[in-house]
Amino acid sequence: MTGRIYRYYVLGLLMVIYAFNFLDRQIITILAPSLKADLGLTDAQLGLLFGTAFALFYALFGIPLAKLADGWHRVKTISLGLGFWSAMTAVSGFTANFAQLGAARVGVGIGEASASPAAYSLIQDYFPKQMRATALAFYSSGIYIGVGASLIFGGAVIAYWDTHYTAATAPFGLAGWQATFLAFGIPGLILALLMRFTVREPVRGAIDGHASPVDPRPFRAVAQEFGTMFPPFSMMTLARHASRKPLIANLAMFAAVILFAALATLWTNSLLAPAKRLPIATIGGFVITTNVVQWIAIAIGGYCSFSWLQSIRVRDRPAAALIGNRTFAMLSIGGGLCSYASYGLSPFLFLYASQTFGVGPEAGYALGWVLAVSGGLGTIFGGWVADKAKIFHPAGRLRMVMVALVLSGIIVWCQFHTSNLTLFYALLGASNFLQIMWLAPVAASCQDLVLPRMRGAATAVFFLGVNIIGLGLGPYMVGLISDASGDLRFAMLSVLFVLPVTLTLFYRASRNLPALEASVAERATEAGELG
Repeated sequence: MTGRIYRYYVLGLLMVIYAFNFLDRQIITILAPSLKADLGLTDAQLGLLFGTAFALFYALFGIPLAKLADGWHRVKTISLGLGFWSAMTAVSGFTANFAQLGAARVGVGIGEASASPAAYSLIQDYFPKQMRATALAFYSSGIYIGVGASLIFGGAVIAYWDTHYTAATAPFGLAGWQATFLAFGIPGLILALLMRFTVREPVRGAIDGHASPVDPRPFRAVAQEFGTMFPPFSMMTLARHASRKPLIANLAMFAAVILFAALATLWTNSLLAPAKRLPIATIGGFVITTNVVQWIAIAIGGYCSFSWLQSIRVRDRPAAALIGNRTFAMLSIGGGLCSYASYGLSPFLFLYASQTFGVGPEAGYALGWVLAVSGGLGTIFGGWVADKAKIFHPAGRLRMVMVALVLSGIIVWCQFHTSNLTLFYALLGASNFLQIMWLAPVAASCQDLVLPRMRGAATAVFFLGVNIIGLGLGPYMVGLISDASGDLRFAMLSVLFVLPVTLTLFYRASRNLPALEASVAERATEAGELG
């Protein structure tokens, strides 16, 4: 019984840490009006701060940190990362412009990249296979606990600050948004100590009968992982390969992303009035705008992801066989498109409510509770129903997800066409409950397609789609459409255009998933995996 209680304690603590993960990234939502007023930010810049500045480094650092999770002490990995991202959240409270705040958000993204690969791997070693979608759902419910807490407590801090202080009397001259960053960052440092000193590191893979040894040189492996991603080291690594085809493909991809960034920048600049193309810096006479930063970041993310996946095919054929297939890709891209919709809406919900219904910071309480309760319950319910659905049909998890997404899309349309605030909150709760049900089933399906030693890498690949597509594009594109059209509602409804593609990907993946899950060990052995 003690072991069972402790197992759920660890899961609960990981869930709280994941809540802090989203609390620290989501705080931009409640602070959006203040940041626009004090720092003069546009909607696209808010989207970039919420999404791309965070997502690029979160996704890319997630790859080498996943390698660390696969070979080193996962408890230490999580506690160190939590301490770092909490410190960077606190530092955000001392920033004075977009560039400084963007740099702090990069730090938050790097720190938070350590959490999920290590946490997913720990959960796999604390819970048997038949309970994992439910366990991952409980862990993932931290998303909306964090989202809700950011709105509830962020709104409370700002309301308290505005009520009790003026610019002349505020402690250290801090504005309400600055105090909020500090109030959110400092508790995370305490939580990092709790993780480090109360959680035991389990034997990797033992619960599945595939105990894996600890990597004797984990940090060397992390450095090698970085080297496979960033030029010129990525190109030098491929140049040593017997065949020149991987290097040629890599160079072609490098040229393609440069062209993509240039064309995408020209396109987005053409959509915006000159007043909306706010400069960040000037280098050699070249003006760096928000659009330039956005598309360079996406180009870097695309190249590094491609280069890393190439290196997997060269140096780890079994992992490439299990991860580098169409079904895994469809799950990752489908998850990214689900995230595109949710992340695209999240940073603008409070801004939309304030513009449409005239609410103030006090609305953070209502929005926070709606998102926390509906999202948390939806995540857990989705995992539980998915595990039950899998009993009745091998692809039951994904079929359930498809039904939930269709219903969510219908409700989102209704949500942004009501003029009643109470009904808006009710529809938000219903759409949020259904929309997040995809996460645990899709994540568990990805985990079931690999061996225990590959779980961290599989999580990193899954989160590449979730973060580069979802977080890197969703908030920015909604903000861009809002700036270009002057219609925030239209911009937020535009996320529904990805729904048909998402459903198609999940349907096609569901047709191949059962056979792939049943043949994991066989396919790994065929690719050269040693017993």
